[in-house]
Amino acid sequence: MSVPAAYLAVIIVWSTTLGVQWSSQGLSPLAGAASRMCLAAAIGWVVVRLLKVSVPWHRQALKTYAVSNIGLFLGLMSLYLAATRLPSGMISVVFALSPVASALMARYLLDEPPFSLARWLGVALGLSGLLVIFGEDVALSRHSYPGFVLVGVGMLCFSLSGVLIKRQNCTLQPLAQTVGSLTLAAPLYLLAGLVLGLQVDSPPPRTIAAILYLTIFGSFVGFICYFYILKHLAASSVALVTMVTPVLAISLGVWFNSEPLTPNLVLGAGMIVGCLLLFYWGDSLLRRCVGVGRGGPPPA
Repeated sequence: MSVPAAYLAVIIVWSTTLGVQWSSQGLSPLAGAASRMCLAAAIGWVVVRLLKVSVPWHRQALKTYAVSNIGLFLGLMSLYLAATRLPSGMISVVFALSPVASALMARYLLDEPPFSLARWLGVALGLSGLLVIFGEDVALSRHSYPGFVLVGVGMLCFSLSGVLIKRQNCTLQPLAQTVGSLTLAAPLYLLAGLVLGLQVDSPPPRTIAAILYLTIFGSFVGFICYFYILKHLAASSVALVTMVTPVLAISLGVWFNSEPLTPNLVLGAGMIVGCLLLFYWGDSLLRRCVGVGRGGPPPA
C-alpha cells in the first residue's frame, strides 16, 4: 500500500461525517456506533484469519490498543453524540483544528521545538474562526452548546491518540493494530450503550446502508489506512487530512442532507483553513517576504 493512496482514502472516509447522522436514524447514537464496531471487529477477525496475520496481545500491543481507543472510543463516541445536535459540515470544520491540537500536544509529549510567531498567529486565527461559527449557531439554538463541547472533546481525543501512538513507537502491522483496537472498542461501546441507551426503533434502509458503509470503510478500511499513514508520517502531518475534509463534508451535507450553508459557516471554515496554512507554511512565507523586502532573493 502506498502512503499517498492511504492518505487519500482517509480523506474520503473522514469527509463522510453525514454517514454518522444517517446511521443514528431510527436508533440511538450508541446503538449505531456499537453495531458498527462489533461488525467491524467480526469482519476484521475473518480477514486476519484468511490472511494469516497474527494479532498480538503482549503488554506493548495492549497499551497500543488502549491508546488507539482514546480516539476510536472516546473520540468517536463524542462525535456520535454531537451528530444529534450539529450539522455534519460544522462537525468537520471543528475537527479541522486537530492538526493544531496535535502539534500543541506533540510540543510537550514528543519534545518538539517551541512554536514560532507564525504558528501562534495561526492558532489565534483558527480560534477566531471557531468563534465566528460558534456565535452564529448559539444565536440559532442553545441546543447546540453540548454539541460543540462534544465535538471539541472528540477532536482533542483523536489528536491525543495520534500523538500517543507515535510516542509508543508502534511496530504493529496496521491490520493487526486495527483488529486489536476494534476488539477492545466493541465491548466498550456496548458497555457505554447499556449506560446511555441502545434503543432501536425500526431503522430505515438508509440507516442500515450507512452502518454497513461505516463498518467496512469507516471502521475497517479507514482505520487500517489511518494507522498505516500514522506509522510513516508525523502525527501532525496525518492530522492535516482535516484541512481538506471540511470542504467535502460541507458540500456533501448540503447536497445529501439539506444542511444550511450560512455565510458564517463559510467564513469560519475559511479562517480555519487559513489558520492551517499559516500554521504549517507561515514561517516559510515570512522568510520569503523578508528576503524580498531586503532586495535579496528568497531562500531556497
